[in-house]
Amino acid sequence: MEENRHKREESALSSLLKGLREPVVLLETQMPLDPTLVNQLKEKLSAAAGKAISIDVKVNPRLDVGARLVLGREKKLDLDLRRRLLEDLESQFAAIKREGLTTVEETAAHLARIIEKTEPRLRVEELTDTGEVLQVGDGIAIVSGLRGVGAQELVRFRHDVYGIAFNLLQDSVGCLLIGREEELEEGSVVERTGRLLQVPVGEALVGRIVNALGQPIDGKGPVETGKFRPVEKIAPSVVRRHPVIEPLHSGIKIIDALVPLGRGQRELILGDRKIGKTTIAVDTILSQKDAGVICIYAAIGQKASTVARVVRTLQERGAMKYTIVVVAFSNEEPAFRYLVPYAACAMGEEFMDSGGHTLVVYDDLSKHAVTYREIAALLKRPIGREAYPGDIFYVHSRLLERAACLRDDLGGGSLTALPIVETLGGDISSFIPTNVISICDGQIFLDAGLFNEGSRPAMDVGLSVSRVGGMAQTRVMKKVAGRLRIDLAQYHEMAQFVKFGAEVDQATLDQLTRGEREREVLKQDQHNPLPLEKQIVILYAVVNGYLDEAPVEQVKAYEAALFTFMESKYPAVLPGIGALKDLSEDAEKILVQAISRFTRDFLRQKTESPALTPVT
Repeated sequence: MEENRHKREESALSSLLKGLREPVVLLETQMPLDPTLVNQLKEKLSAAAGKAISIDVKVNPRLDVGARLVLGREKKLDLDLRRRLLEDLESQFAAIKREGLTTVEETAAHLARIIEKTEPRLRVEELTDTGEVLQVGDGIAIVSGLRGVGAQELVRFRHDVYGIAFNLLQDSVGCLLIGREEELEEGSVVERTGRLLQVPVGEALVGRIVNALGQPIDGKGPVETGKFRPVEKIAPSVVRRHPVIEPLHSGIKIIDALVPLGRGQRELILGDRKIGKTTIAVDTILSQKDAGVICIYAAIGQKASTVARVVRTLQERGAMKYTIVVVAFSNEEPAFRYLVPYAACAMGEEFMDSGGHTLVVYDDLSKHAVTYREIAALLKRPIGREAYPGDIFYVHSRLLERAACLRDDLGGGSLTALPIVETLGGDISSFIPTNVISICDGQIFLDAGLFNEGSRPAMDVGLSVSRVGGMAQTRVMKKVAGRLRIDLAQYHEMAQFVKFGAEVDQATLDQLTRGEREREVLKQDQHNPLPLEKQIVILYAVVNGYLDEAPVEQVKAYEAALFTFMESKYPAVLPGIGALKDLSEDAEKILVQAISRFTRDFLRQKTESPALTPVT
């Protein structure tokens, strides 16, 4: 039995060494090693590889283990000299009884001789730590052995099926399978790889549809990239971050005016099912055209038809030219559904670290939490609130905290996260929504009641907030929409009061009139994001009362006609606002003149031609 184990370990070590591009390995140690010990290690590695292997020794006093062997890219194996020495001493001490020692002095002298003769050894065969499969099923494999395996380490089963060491227990390891479990059987061998799971990254992925491992599933051939990143990475520290002050234009009037997004922000989108959460995320992606932002849409546990609909929308509007779609379907193994948001984040970090800007949409983290609960149940982990494992908060926080805006001397790149969470009956106080709310920098809450009334998007102004706020808002939007939130809050309060039939004065009626039209202006058709300059023009008109005399049902017609009028009669105004992101005093005078002229003509035309008024 022991002989078979050694043969398996030697075979695993040989396969590990065959992947070396150069016959050189790096040995990091806490303190200088005896040259004889290094030569012994060199002989063993050369024998296992079938060719001469040289060793570069580097002393690193801050190393957290006795020694570490680095075999190529991301293959690091720890050599525990102390444990090997203690094992040798333990085997020697076990023979004391056979020596017939009777007194304490004789025993002490014998132990001293043993310690003096015992030398530290590097038994590299045990570095590969092989094990055996005990149980397989439902995307999970329970494995014995693998004593030195680390959390999230990649392990290899037979037929090149891989898994992730997920549950580390004293006598077994629970692994998430990323491959066909039909290829495995009880008693088959599993071995460590010494590295974390990595996914391909880089420009070659843009415009492609890939799975959680970065493998293409769009039928357009392989992804030609030589860059890889681990799916798990520590979030940038506070000292590496820059304050979020650069706006990310969503193209949605109510969001850009009231809950502005910034590059590097984490803004949660939550609400009940089928009321427009994905639409907001997709419209934000569409709005990044020509903005220099790479977008990544991560579909977590979605149906194929749902993903196909999103991809078709992106293709029809030319957004796939700057978008990566990462998919894990609802019928895939739990490992794929669990890994897909981390893989999408790793792909985005490549652009951020290169000085670029990235937007990542996680659709949605509710299904991700359910997947993690499923994995925890299969691994028999204890449950907590609403049957979710107690560390579900950590699972999502270590994902979302990777969104950041880096300092200028580190490239100034950014990664913006738009996680989506589904609520039941509008309950934002349930476990997963409150968890993710506390991690994010704000939330956009969609209300089912507003949706049923016809508001699109159905954003609840009172419960939606951006903790970045005006810091990430353009100067021109601050000037124009500064009063909008207060106007809407007063309108909603007065509207509730008037419902009871109370008599109101003229000032209150004016307030209700203004609020009604502001609400109507903030409605927007799906997949129709507006550029900043058009948002400014219509918001300026409604906030300053130019629409007060227009019928509510004519607001949408007024908006469309105003844009056409500005483009034909005042062609320099819109480009000027878009370029400067500000409204100078002279530009404001021209804008006032243009809106006044248009409003006068629009109202006169509607008065003279009532038959042309559209009926809602």
